[in-house]
Amino acid sequence: MSGKHEAKYKRVTVDLPKGKLSLYVGQRVRTALREVLENMKFYKGIRFFQVVEAFYEQGKKDGRKEVFDMMDGVKEKVNYLPPGRPRK
Repeated sequence: MSGKHEAKYKRVTVDLPKGKLSLYVGQRVRTALREVLENMKFYKGIRFFQVVEAFYEQGKKDGRKEVFDMMDGVKEKVNYLPPGRPRK
């Protein structure tokens, strides 16, 4: 695409205790995040990011589970035999 338009999603980097998290979000999410973090105290900020990190970790687990379930479905449908000579 040409450079004549703005991207729909922009990267937002969130600093977590275990490292940085890059999220690609739209305008509504960026605005909501800005509003939530605007007047946040330190303690509430830590608690908020613990919740965000928990959501992120659960999403990674759910994504992995989805991929493994899909692969198990493919394994059941495909009759795969390892290469080599058949047993006598």
